[in-house]
Amino acid sequence: MAALDDRADLVPAARGPMQLARDGSGPPVLVSHGGPGGFDLGLAWCRHLRDNGCELLAPSRPGYLRTPLSSGRTPADQADLYAAMLDRLEIERVAIVGFSSGGPSAVQFAARYADRTSALILESAILLPFSPPINALQRAAIESRPLVWLTGQIAQRKPELVAKLSVDGMSAGLNSEQRRAAVHWINSDPARLDRMQEISACTAPPKYRAAGWANDKANEAELAPLPFADIASPTLIAHGASEGIVPVEHATNAADLIAGSELLLVEEGHHALPLSRDYAEVARRQAELAHG
Repeated sequence: MAALDDRADLVPAARGPMQLARDGSGPPVLVSHGGPGGFDLGLAWCRHLRDNGCELLAPSRPGYLRTPLSSGRTPADQADLYAAMLDRLEIERVAIVGFSSGGPSAVQFAARYADRTSALILESAILLPFSPPINALQRAAIESRPLVWLTGQIAQRKPELVAKLSVDGMSAGLNSEQRRAAVHWINSDPARLDRMQEISACTAPPKYRAAGWANDKANEAELAPLPFADIASPTLIAHGASEGIVPVEHATNAADLIAGSELLLVEEGHHALPLSRDYAEVARRQAELAHG
C-alpha cells in the first residue's frame, strides 16, 4: 500500500474523496477500472492510450484502495463522483473508458454528463445483469491473502506460466492450437509480459480491494437497464469474440441500443483484451476517439 500510495493522490471532491493517479500528457482520458482493481489496474490496462499521446486520469472506484465506498455505491453515484472529481481538477471534458466492472459507471457518466463526454469507450464491459463465472479456486486467488501473494510470486518468477493460466481462464471456445498461439503471442514480447505481470498484480493487497469487489458483484447481479438511449457521444464498443468471462451479448446488446455506436469484435480475443492478438485495430480506434 505504501508503494501504491506513492503513485496516487486523494482528491477531495464534493461527492466524497477519490484516489487518483495521472499519467501521460495530451487529451484527458478518464479510466473506469474493472474489479478487483484500483487506479493501478486502470493505468496498466490503458497503457496504450498513454503511449499514444493521452493523459490517463485513473481513479480508484469506491471501495478500492483509498477511495471509501461511501463516496459512491451505485454506478450512477460513481458517475456523479467522477464529475465532482473533474470539477475539482478543473477539467471540463474527457473521453471515458469503462472496462469490465467499470462499464456501468462509464455508461452512466456518458448519459448523465453528455456535454462533458467527448467519447465513450467500452471494453470487455459488464453491461447486463452478471455473476462472475469463477470457481472456488479462482475466487480464492482473488480474495485470499496467501493465494494472492503466491500468484504475485509466480507472476514475477514464472510469467510464461501465468500467461497460460490467464488465457485458459479468460477465454472460451479456443482449441488447443489457438490457446497456444495466444500464450505465445504474450510470451514473445517482453513489453506484453511486463503488462501482464502488472495487470496480475492489481489484486493485491486484497484487504484494500474487498469492499469494492463485493459492491460491484452486488450491483451487477441485479443491474438495472443502463441508459444507453441517452448517450450522444461517439461510442466504441470492443469485446473478445472468444471472451470467457463477460458474454459477448453484453457488447452486442449495447451496440444495438446506442445510436451510431461502433462495435469491434476481436477474433480469438479473451477478457484481457489488450493482451489479445489482433488488438491493434481496437487500440488505434480508441486513440482516434480520445484525440477527437
